[in-house]
Amino acid sequence: MNTFTIDRRKFLIGAQALGASALMPGLMTGAARAQGVTDVTYLTPFGYLISFIETMYSDVGGIFEKHGLNVTIEGGRGSSMAVQQVTAGNALISRTGGTDLIKAYATDPSIVAVGDIYQRDIFYVISAQDAPIEKPEDMAGKTMGIVSAAGATENILDMMLAARDVTKDDVPREVVGNAPAAFELVKQGRIAGFIATSDTVFQLQVDKQPVVAWSTDEVAPCPGQVYMTSKKQLAESGEQIAAFLASVHETLGILLSSDDLAPIIDQVTAKYDVFEANRPDKGLAVLKHTLAKYEAPYADKLASNEESWKSAYALMLKAGLIQETADQNFHDDTARQLAFS
Repeated sequence: MNTFTIDRRKFLIGAQALGASALMPGLMTGAARAQGVTDVTYLTPFGYLISFIETMYSDVGGIFEKHGLNVTIEGGRGSSMAVQQVTAGNALISRTGGTDLIKAYATDPSIVAVGDIYQRDIFYVISAQDAPIEKPEDMAGKTMGIVSAAGATENILDMMLAARDVTKDDVPREVVGNAPAAFELVKQGRIAGFIATSDTVFQLQVDKQPVVAWSTDEVAPCPGQVYMTSKKQLAESGEQIAAFLASVHETLGILLSSDDLAPIIDQVTAKYDVFEANRPDKGLAVLKHTLAKYEAPYADKLASNEESWKSAYALMLKAGLIQETADQNFHDDTARQLAFS
């Protein structure tokens, strides 16, 4: 006899996704409805990683189109590029670290976060078990790897050092990218450790590498990954940004309620050159790991945590990354409220 059971969490997620889908015709008003499908460009912070699947599947799964958008997804090359392209108007929306947005905002407050896709920082400090870096104080006099110069990981490094009163000039840096291969540099003694995403940590653990890893949020709490745009584009294209956020939220519901992610990965990798697709399982294990971090932003409908912004701002001031500014309106909830009203 055939039987089946329903996982309560997945049932609730699926029901919420269905409810959001049913409400979407009411959101497609104004420009989206009048013009049919609107062309927009979205820029990832770093290439096509499996952790960016919430937008890639929104594209190939037809969810963006359902919400009145034709989204071109470009692979970025670091957080600085993401800020630059949005500021220049070459991309309507990008995704970057909260610290990158604050740093750019302190110089030119023309950009703004419109939603959080990760509510805590995604970065970890990674080192070897036989020579562990267990706290910022252990980094003094040692070379640390970062994803990109002047980007999110270097900002986080400086903030952690400032939090523990370690002089940043005592910690040399080397750009190593965001991939498990950087651990080979640790083994070779070229770097003492490096900062990379939690997905990189997971891949190293799956590969049974002798790593020690801990979240940078333990020392320097700050917003994780945020969707951002320029204030000008928010004023002019608020409905398209709202449709983008609603699309992402619906996609998260689909992903979180799916019992079989392999076909979704196949669909995404048929169009996008996803880095983790080179793994034997095409990145399935990494995706499952990533989705656990999407549960909170899905439940909170991409809302921001005000306290994390305050914490990041204070540490960035102490680290000398920014100058004090009276304007600390780093995020704007207008498009998110429109998406979920």
